[in-house]
Formats: sequence, C-alpha cells, structure tokens
Amino acid sequence: MGFAQPAKSTLSEIPMVSKHIILFNHSKRKRLQKLAHKTHHKTVYRRCQIILHLAQQRHPNDIAATLACDVSTVYRTRKAFLGDGETALLVKKSPGRPRKLTPHALQRLEKALAHEPRALGKNFSNWSAQKLCAHLKLPIHAVTLLRYLWRLQWRWLRPVQRIASPDPRYAAKARYLRRLRRQAHKQQIHLYYADEMDVALLPTISGCWMRRGHQTQVFTPGQNAKQYVFGAVNYITGWFIALTWTNKNNVGFRQLLNQVVALHERDRRQVVLVVDNFRIHQAKAVKAWLQSHRTQLRLYFLPTYSPHLNPIERVWRHFRRNVTDNYFFRTMSCLMAAVESFLSEMAESPDVIRKIVA
Repeated sequence: MGFAQPAKSTLSEIPMVSKHIILFNHSKRKRLQKLAHKTHHKTVYRRCQIILHLAQQRHPNDIAATLACDVSTVYRTRKAFLGDGETALLVKKSPGRPRKLTPHALQRLEKALAHEPRALGKNFSNWSAQKLCAHLKLPIHAVTLLRYLWRLQWRWLRPVQRIASPDPRYAAKARYLRRLRRQAHKQQIHLYYADEMDVALLPTISGCWMRRGHQTQVFTPGQNAKQYVFGAVNYITGWFIALTWTNKNNVGFRQLLNQVVALHERDRRQVVLVVDNFRIHQAKAVKAWLQSHRTQLRLYFLPTYSPHLNPIERVWRHFRRNVTDNYFFRTMSCLMAAVESFLSEMAESPDVIRKIVA
C-alpha cells in the first residue's frame, strides 16, 4: 500500500510582497493624485508617482524602470515621505550663496552715494562702480556692485540743472512759505501763487510718439512774435485766474491783482499773493496799489532764483503740454484763441488745478 506524498510548496507559489510598501488612507491618496495632476514641476510629479506606486505594492526596481529614474531616487523619496510627510514631495527653494555684502556694507554704500565724491575729499566728481569699490574697500567685482545698486533702486540718469539761490535768507523764506500754507489750510488766509508766462509763435518742443527711424518735424515761424499770460492759482481751492496781455508790464500785473481782490471782496480774510522778484512786481505803481489795498492783499516775495517753490510753474507746464508743445500756429490770432480757450477750460476745472499744484 503506498502513501501519497504531500505536495511541496515553493516560494514561487506565494505572492511576493515588497517590504518597501507605504500604506495610507483614501483621503491621502486623493491628495497625492490631485497634487500630481495640478503641479507643473516634473520633480514633484515624479515624487508623487513614486509614493503612489509604492502604495500599490510595486517593487522599487519596477518603479525606477517605469519612471526612468535611478532606484536610489525611489529609496530617497520613500525615506523623506516617511519622515516629513507630504511636504517632502514639494521642491524647496535653495537659499543660494550668502550675500557678499553685509547690511552694514550696504548702509556704507548708501551713505557714500548720498554725497558727492569731492565732498568726501576725492579728486573726481562722479562715482563709478570701480571707484565705489575702491573707496569702500568692498570684496566684490564692479559688475556685482552694479547689480547691488540696481537692487537698491539706484539708476544712472542725467541730473537736472538748477540755479543755486544766492538769497542769504532762502531757508527762512522757505520756512515762512510752509507757515503760510498751514495758515491757508486752517482757512486763516487766502493763499495765491502768481507768475507770468510768455506765449510765442515759436513752438515749444517736448517728447511725442514717432515711428522708429523717422523724426517728427515741427514748423517754425519766419519771424517770432510774443504775448503774455498773467496768472494766479489758489493753493487750497484750485481757483485759477488768468488774463492775456500784450506786454509784460506792471499794468497787466495790476489787472491781475484787481481780479484777485474782486473775487474776495466780501471776505474779511486777507489774500497773500506769492510772487517772484521780477521788477514789475516792485514797480512804483504796484506799490501804490498795494498801499491802497493793504487790508485786502499783500505780496510775499520768493527767494531769488527759486521757481521750484512756486506751484504755478507746474500749471504752466500743463498748459504748454496741451497747447504750444510740438504745434505750429500760423498766426498770433489763432495761437491766442487756443490759449484763451484752454485758460477758460482750466478756470472751470479747479479739481484738476488742485491736483497739479498739490
């Protein structure tokens, strides 16, 4: 009688389970699938796929072959995921090299740029990148310093010329102007700034659109002719008073004063009119007029050569951009018609004027 031998079990008949599998719940699987679908970074996508394949009990060698990466990448991704969770799948921005210039060096750089080289005892008038590096003994190349300057919002631009005021009382007068503005804001006075502007047939020139390679040409008159505009602007309300006159003389200026006084004849507050030191403002006829209207209006004179302290200069620039820039009027009558039309438009727009002079 024979006995049947039991069948031998072999390892090949038992399903192989990888010891590197990762188990997580359904919600985490959904988050990883969503991250892999939404990301635009190939590294993040590959890391998500590695973890999802490991959760499907796939062997690291098979995963590496499927994703065309080295098997060590699979092991590193698994280890990082087990240690840090889902944040390990994201790409961390490299901090890069430490800055070569310390905050103290940047402060020294800003301080040097704020002063002219000759004020610091140098024998040159402009800072270059090489001279700044030598002066501050910076351990960087000049090109690197240029990148720092750009990052610190410094630009190489052409400066604007300005006449230095020889008035010894410039600072005191500027302080008094600020005091007048405070009084005007408190409605203690009416503060006006006045000035005169030349209007000529010769067009003023400013930037405009041109096709590349072609320069716009503006015609000029064979013989120039001029008239003048007298104007005053209220610093608080934006009221604008202007009149055209054939000559720049004290007669036209007195006409302007009469219009300003007439505007506030029922108001007890005094009008202060800030003007420059042009000779017509100090003519004998003007002084006599001021004496007879001393309770209503008085003049305050700016420091010499200080047009930047007079906000009406910005009104004149606005006027020129819109009327005389880059346009040739063939006759003086056409020019003055355009001038008076735009002056009337400005007088009816105090909000616009207030924004210009503010």
